Amino acid sequence: MDDQKDDSQYSDEADITISLGPASPGLQAAYLVISFIVVLAANSLLILLVCRKEYLRQPRYYLRCHLAVNDMLFTLVQIPRYTHGILQSTSQLHSFSCTDNRIVSTTAVLSTYGVYLLMAIDIYYFICYPLQYESKVTTTRLAMGLGLVDTFSIICGAVPLILVRQADQNISCLMKIRSSQPAFVFRTIGIVAQVISILVIIGLYYIVLKEAKRQQERDEHRPVKFYKTKGFKTMAPHAIVLTTTIVTTTFLAVSLAKGNAENEEPSMAVVIVEKAAILLNLTVSSMLNPVIYSLRLPEFRRALREMCGRPPTAAVGPAVPSQRRGRVIGVRAVDLASSDVGSSDPPGNNSNDVNKDLPRICT
Repeated sequence: MDDQKDDSQYSDEADITISLGPASPGLQAAYLVISFIVVLAANSLLILLVCRKEYLRQPRYYLRCHLAVNDMLFTLVQIPRYTHGILQSTSQLHSFSCTDNRIVSTTAVLSTYGVYLLMAIDIYYFICYPLQYESKVTTTRLAMGLGLVDTFSIICGAVPLILVRQADQNISCLMKIRSSQPAFVFRTIGIVAQVISILVIIGLYYIVLKEAKRQQERDEHRPVKFYKTKGFKTMAPHAIVLTTTIVTTTFLAVSLAKGNAENEEPSMAVVIVEKAAILLNLTVSSMLNPVIYSLRLPEFRRALREMCGRPPTAAVGPAVPSQRRGRVIGVRAVDLASSDVGSSDPPGNNSNDVNKDLPRICT
């Protein structure tokens, strides 16, 4: 999956016409600039909130910070480059060489899938072992997991490109990797690990949904739909961001493969599809990760309100009865007292005594 995203995204065979019309370069550049600002602002805000708020310094939120760092790295090295190419009306969108930008982006993409796997494991322990969650998911274990993910990403993502970057500049980076056995082996291991991580995440989804459904049916003593369980609501944002990443990557790989397979000049429809796939792949996933998976949570909304100086949402207290409500209570009290005068009240108890009690009844 990572090879499809990386190699198809940067393949030198993809000769794509940048300009689809007089306004097209400006619109594309504006979209990329806006997306660039949104990605950096949202992910920076996420990291700032976790650093400033004590109750956000937990392993599950550290995972979100690491994902934010990956998104920012990918955005910083890719969007400015593509925006510059659009404004310069460069006919060749993809570069031949294994540039530093490609090395950083490949490592960030591979690390992102590893973080997705750690997030799925975190959800698994949170739903299936709620009582042991704090002891099983610790900051030390998380640091070890992230260290392994980053090390593996560097070895299988950056090292293959570094090994072949000094080769013949007239040969594409993909062909360089295929011609070098050590680089090809490392790259293949990274691709296989990425596919396995996706399969493991899908298996964890199934286990979490099954266990959450069993727990809720046991507590409520009635059948429960899986989409109404706590596990589904907890897992849904993770599934959304993961699916978005996979779909945009697959869309990009298929569209570029379709354009490269044509012997003649690609048609306008193919060019439009390719451009849309590239723009979506560069922006959508990096924008959805912080917004859908993190900032929408109540903890982050509370931290954002506190940082902006707004008071936290207070608990709703008992409603104070209005004057109109007090008059209604008073009339009913008078009616009740009048009906009891002749039966149980002493002879000296009259309407004036009842009226004296009205303020006390109203309050």
